[in-house]
Amino acid sequence: MEAVYAKDDQGAYQTLKLTIEKDSDTVFNLLSTTEGVQKWFPQLSFKERKVGGKMTFHMDEQDDMEMEITAFEDNVAIGYTWDTGAVRFDLYDSGRETVLILDEFLPFDFPHIILDFSGWQFQMQSIKNVAETGKTLDQSECDLDSIKDEVEKQLDLG
Repeated sequence: MEAVYAKDDQGAYQTLKLTIEKDSDTVFNLLSTTEGVQKWFPQLSFKERKVGGKMTFHMDEQDDMEMEITAFEDNVAIGYTWDTGAVRFDLYDSGRETVLILDEFLPFDFPHIILDFSGWQFQMQSIKNVAETGKTLDQSECDLDSIKDEVEKQLDLG
């Protein structure tokens, strides 16, 4: 997976890119339906699958967070608010595989930028695994500490 980081006076940015050996229809279904998304991110669900539609992030011990869909184009793109930030997935289908690109923006007042960016790296691997094998990844199979160290080094938020 390719990862690129940047920051400006607004906040921090992450772009992740990987290739999934499935068509964009399969990948988009995993990104844009409650049934699909819960295979790799069980806390998310969709209320309305359209721009301006709502999604929910269910958090244990806290109120659910409602997010707004900011981009929705079948098999091409989906984006939504992410707390005070935003995420967007773009899909590029070559017929037998799909290049999936995640762009994420978090403002500096977001409480856990490094942790969130690292978590999305795991989620991207999980999307790939679910699409290609039908199986979810276990977080213990991912070295989150080394990912966090790398993100921290690249962003230098200190």
